[in-house]
Amino acid sequence: MRLGRLALVLSILWSGVAEAQQLDFSRVTRSGDERLSYRWRDLERREQATAFTLTRQDIREAETSFKDFSLDGMWDDIATNLRDETARFGNGAQIEIRRTGDRLSWSVKARDPASQEALVRNLNERFTRSQKAYLARHLRQRLDEGRIMVDFAAATRALQEPMRTVAKALGATPGIADDDRARVALALAFFQQVPYAALGDAGRRGGDFLPGPALLAKNRGDCDSKAVALAAVLRTYTPWRKLAVIVMPGHAVLGVDLPARPGERTVRAQARQYVALEPAGPAMAPLGDVAPQTAKYLAEARAVEIWPLN
Repeated sequence: MRLGRLALVLSILWSGVAEAQQLDFSRVTRSGDERLSYRWRDLERREQATAFTLTRQDIREAETSFKDFSLDGMWDDIATNLRDETARFGNGAQIEIRRTGDRLSWSVKARDPASQEALVRNLNERFTRSQKAYLARHLRQRLDEGRIMVDFAAATRALQEPMRTVAKALGATPGIADDDRARVALALAFFQQVPYAALGDAGRRGGDFLPGPALLAKNRGDCDSKAVALAAVLRTYTPWRKLAVIVMPGHAVLGVDLPARPGERTVRAQARQYVALEPAGPAMAPLGDVAPQTAKYLAEARAVEIWPLN
């Protein structure tokens, strides 16, 4: 998600919270995969080393999904589908497609009213199918009111297997208590130390979500990209925990159904309580500690959407 520089500073660097520290990052290309290695300091200032491999195919697919998605690309893809439907099944009908802002409209001329009615019905169905397919390829969804956004649950499922090596590497970290709270804290800190970078670009029309393998290979990511990547890792690392992405204006955090401790920020959805996690960085915030503006949104339940992932 896009944040202005001032809003970014205000939202993720707050009093009393240390800044995440990445000491070193390396990416080594090998046959068929990439070896990623990180040295970083956690909240207790302990130095950690985390290394794993990701397949080059998973990285390439994630980079392509990020690079190729745009609303302009979606409308072009739909228009191609509508022309194909007309050419193949229109019995010589002609179609004229018009793009006005973020709307696509069309008119057809067929041989007779019955043929025209059938073609219009088929075009409407093809429109719906092609839009849904394009969005699914790029881990997006269209809501009933027409808004297009990341399909957080689908993205988490799709990224769980490619990110399994990350969960395994974190699980091999020495000195971590054998409980889910400690595991979640370690995974959260790992993603906080990955540098924050705003990914939005108005010219690309919505291409602001970087899937986990590309995020880690590029060593950068924004709030919702990190939240989903963390969720994909936790699906393996803490498999019995329920997760949710919590969205508010200009920001996103992750929720996990750990028992809350006093003072930790939480939200409730569908009779379940989630402790809020702030993975965006650069603040090295512990579980349940969020930026002041985030805390305000959560407390007021104002303009907050909760998207359960499992």
